[in-house]
Amino acid sequence: MKPHREIQNEAQQLVLQGREYLAERRALAADAPVVALPRVLARLPDSRVAVANVALLAESEAREEHRQRHIEADIENDELMFRLIERENQLDAEGRVLREGEPETIMVSRSGFDLLLAGYELVEEERLAEALAPYSAREIGDAKSDPAAVAKIEEILETSELPVADRMRAKAEIVDFLEGRLDAGEFIEHAIDRHRLREVCAERQTQRSELRLTIDHD
Repeated sequence: MKPHREIQNEAQQLVLQGREYLAERRALAADAPVVALPRVLARLPDSRVAVANVALLAESEAREEHRQRHIEADIENDELMFRLIERENQLDAEGRVLREGEPETIMVSRSGFDLLLAGYELVEEERLAEALAPYSAREIGDAKSDPAAVAKIEEILETSELPVADRMRAKAEIVDFLEGRLDAGEFIEHAIDRHRLREVCAERQTQRSELRLTIDHD
């Protein structure tokens, strides 16, 4: 998962570009009525996930879903808005496009950071779903929390970046996941939440440290 600091830096650039777009559109509108077309400001990493729908597999050659996302600026009531747009294509086993989906708005906000964070979390959710698929596909009777499997999933989840207490909780959930007591969706949600909270706590600690340094300097 991309660190919050990097997302914040991207969000700052997003806002600057959005303000430039808004200023341009206002200048054009002052001369003559004009329809403000949205402008793409940032593209998120593409995702490819295996088609899980058995019925779909039986009816078509689709084997993967290719998801493309971007953030665009738009104007509503003379205010700058950001939209997170997603387009999903169906691919065959060779990676050829079978069906092109239509762009869909999945989130709207005045905050570029909120949209970037949501977009990166969706990408991370899909990455984890693909990486954990071999473990969640095992039969319950065969599911075992052997040390090698636990270590591999810890690597996938990047638990080494977490505080000790969170690493312990993550390890306990890995065992529950491997032994069929925790479904993949909830397991992934918890993993992403831990990293999000770690980032928030780190930012607060940094802010407190910077404040103490400023006070001491004065």
